[in-house]
Amino acid sequence: MHNTVKKVLLVITMVTLLGGLFTGILTYSNIGLSDTFVRQWAWSFVQAVCVLFPLGVGVMWVMNKLVAAFFTGFSTLNKNLIFGLGMAIIMEAIMALSTTYSNIGIGDMQRFGNAFLASYLMVLPVALVLSPLMTLLVKPKLDAFLAS
Repeated sequence: MHNTVKKVLLVITMVTLLGGLFTGILTYSNIGLSDTFVRQWAWSFVQAVCVLFPLGVGVMWVMNKLVAAFFTGFSTLNKNLIFGLGMAIIMEAIMALSTTYSNIGIGDMQRFGNAFLASYLMVLPVALVLSPLMTLLVKPKLDAFLAS
């Protein structure tokens, strides 16, 4: 298999696994395990990928610039951890907004706000645990593979 195809498939797999996990948690928080859970989760996942993938690239670029500018004396490991934690906080907020909008809508702003906050607070600990693991274990291997 061509190396570029392998790289694209790896990125798609990572996006699918992480995006699927996070939108699943967010959808569960919004609507529970109802009859429509799988349909709502799938729709939330598609929306999150369409919104988050392009937005995520921009957020990553800005976050990299901010970490490089403000944490100049820090080690690469510490910068990577700060980057990962910042990305988790920002991207989960965006994903929670997207998923809550998909599942709840904005007709009742108080209900939307409550559902957003509940889902964000439910998924954030998972993201904050996975972020350092991804930064320390997966990202170096992924960077090396993508650079090859």
